[in-house]
Amino acid sequence: MKFNQYIQFRALNMKARVDGDNTIVDLMGEKEISSSPHIKTVCAPISIDLFNRLSDTLNLLDISKRSFIEAAITHALNEADLIMAEVDIFENHPSEQQLRDGEQVNA
Repeated sequence: MKFNQYIQFRALNMKARVDGDNTIVDLMGEKEISSSPHIKTVCAPISIDLFNRLSDTLNLLDISKRSFIEAAITHALNEADLIMAEVDIFENHPSEQQLRDGEQVNA
């Protein structure tokens, strides 16, 4: 390992400890998760190749499937929000934008 890589590894390790790697979901038991009104389960069939790639990556990085998928979905949704804002998705549909923003629509 190169010196810069070592320093980056140590810095990111320290950052992870400071930020906290566990969310409330990480600390809950399976029974608590399934009965919580604040938690929903996302299920989707994926190809065997993608599943194997996911498993290999999670094992290599020692990351839980739940935390990885939650981070990936959050990242994807943030990117989608930026793109939708950039193209002004509601430009031709102002009433839909008002509904999304929680405003009352006057018909």
